[in-house]
Amino acid sequence: VGYLLPSYWLFAKVKSRQLVIFHTLPDLLDLVTLCVEAGLSMDAALVRGADTPQFEQNALTQEIRQATMEIRAGKPRTEAFKDMAERTMVEDIKSFTTMLSQTERFGTSLSQALRTFSDELRTKRRQLAEEAAAKTTIKLIFPLVFAIFPALLVVVLGPAVVQIARVFK
Repeated sequence: VGYLLPSYWLFAKVKSRQLVIFHTLPDLLDLVTLCVEAGLSMDAALVRGADTPQFEQNALTQEIRQATMEIRAGKPRTEAFKDMAERTMVEDIKSFTTMLSQTERFGTSLSQALRTFSDELRTKRRQLAEEAAAKTTIKLIFPLVFAIFPALLVVVLGPAVVQIARVFK
């Protein structure tokens, strides 16, 4: 237990942090998109989004703050975001980093790319929720078969068994 428990605890913490980042990313990207469309640069929009009270103590905003500090210290933006993706180990952050580097390289519209990416993330989040909802019916089979149906049979067939026992006496 002393050997496995710390590893399991750390694994659970990492997974919960990754889940928080996954669920926060589309909302934060919507806010960053609005800031970019209003005329802010990407770095300023990220700082503005991370400073919003809604995302105050969020793991994603902490990572964004660290990445923006690295950018201010002189690290290239793509490198800072790639390091952020490695730290978080969230696949969507890696995709976000790739999307940002491609928009910089090819000169496409940043706000349109952010909006499209945010919509894709929101769709992915909705599909995962629908999948989890579909799995609940399968998870309910065990309690139904072993707990509810036997109790229901006792209640429904109990009086009939008593009547049949009286007939055969």
